[in-house]
Amino acid sequence: MKDPGMYYWNWHVEWDTLDDGHLTKIFKVHFIGSTKYQQVEIMDLGVYGKSLVLDGKIQSSLLDEKVYHEALVHPPMLLHPNPRRVLILGGGEGATAREVLKHNTVEKVVMVDIDRELIEIAKKLLPEWHQGSFDDVRLELLISDARKYVFDMAGKEEFDVIIGDLVDPLEAGPAVKLYTREFYAKLRELLSNEGVFVTQSTSPTSTPRAMGVIKSTLETVFGWVEPYMTYMRSFDSMWGFNLTGMKYKLSMLDEETFRERVKRIRGGLHTLDYQSIVWMRSLPLFIRRKLGEYRGVVSTDNDPVFIEV
Repeated sequence: MKDPGMYYWNWHVEWDTLDDGHLTKIFKVHFIGSTKYQQVEIMDLGVYGKSLVLDGKIQSSLLDEKVYHEALVHPPMLLHPNPRRVLILGGGEGATAREVLKHNTVEKVVMVDIDRELIEIAKKLLPEWHQGSFDDVRLELLISDARKYVFDMAGKEEFDVIIGDLVDPLEAGPAVKLYTREFYAKLRELLSNEGVFVTQSTSPTSTPRAMGVIKSTLETVFGWVEPYMTYMRSFDSMWGFNLTGMKYKLSMLDEETFRERVKRIRGGLHTLDYQSIVWMRSLPLFIRRKLGEYRGVVSTDNDPVFIEV
């Protein structure tokens, strides 16, 4: 274990790209260690408060984890008229499951995460995130590789909503083949006839190539994709998502339908309303143009997209 008092001289330093990054003061170290798959740190950082850091990158902080998890989960969940079965790929902190399970339509959630050790750490040290979601009888937690699960279960299981809460596709990282055309083609076989799929897609401002290629790759499988974004201060960036599926588009969700479907969410929403969804879908022209530069560029198993950091 590293000496917390000497850790970066009490500063967390994070590189966003090869050319820029940011630093945040460390006020308290709750945990530093490693699992089989990644380095794990839980620290109180600057204005962010308690934060989960994986492989040197802030994954989630108390300051704005609800911003991220509500943006990831509720647009696809509210888009579907009756989401009963939901698949979560990743989501180790339990917060994605927390948000999904708020919907009173949900009968079963399958969460597939490869890192058992991280989940055990989260259960003990991140109760603010999972809020008991791991104990919900509707949740089936599988410790497995998401790619293996998708390939094994394609055509055998069926889900109304699938959520990709995966780590970024870093070069030689564990998730690089969870953003490829082959993976998405198999995932499509798991969607119901009205199924919706969303994936976190890195940053449209810091890593637009990655987000653009993910969008382009999904288009080769589903035919259409709706990108959206929100601002994450703890990521020091805008953060992007790509939504697609079998039938429903986010642009179909009108305010009246939104207001009616929000009633099925226990406890309501804290950071998201209809106006927020309209804003998140309204990507500025320069971002649309930047993402458009990668139209036709496809991530494949033999040539996967990755972020160089």
